[in-house]
Amino acid sequence: MVRPHSDSTTLAVDVREAQSSDREIIAGLLESYLHELAQYADFTADAAVARRYPYLDPYFAEAGRRPFLIWHHNTIAGFVLVRDPVSTGSDWQVAEFYITPENRRMGIGRRAIASIWRRFPGSWELQVHARNAAARRFWTACIERLAHGAPEVRDIDAGDGRRFQFNFRIARAG
Repeated sequence: MVRPHSDSTTLAVDVREAQSSDREIIAGLLESYLHELAQYADFTADAAVARRYPYLDPYFAEAGRRPFLIWHHNTIAGFVLVRDPVSTGSDWQVAEFYITPENRRMGIGRRAIASIWRRFPGSWELQVHARNAAARRFWTACIERLAHGAPEVRDIDAGDGRRFQFNFRIARAG
């Protein structure tokens, strides 16, 4: 069932930086995300895939990695893992982004990523699996709406399959 986009006056979306006490919440969401992602990538997802994800703990310990929980009406609707230029050496990066299935197609993801990009203007990068048409449409729409100029799009061969990499700039507000 496709839900209509919510009216902006009723859509309460809050993006909060996660604390170490939120690690297990993100780990649970990450497991669902990786299982879903496996259908587009060249890897198999089993029950242990989230536990083997090597980057989760660094998000709570290393400079330059920022975990966020996405809230909708005081309920967790997803997460986003962001790397900043301290971590990447150059651009901001959307490393992982997930909205739970029951919270999709309501504008929550668009509002959440807009909040992140407005909070951290500058050069950004993100990658999308080539076979994930819905994610490509989502990211293309978000980038077209908020980026300064057209994105550079590259076709890359990653270890888990073919991806599209988007590089774009988010201008400072004001």
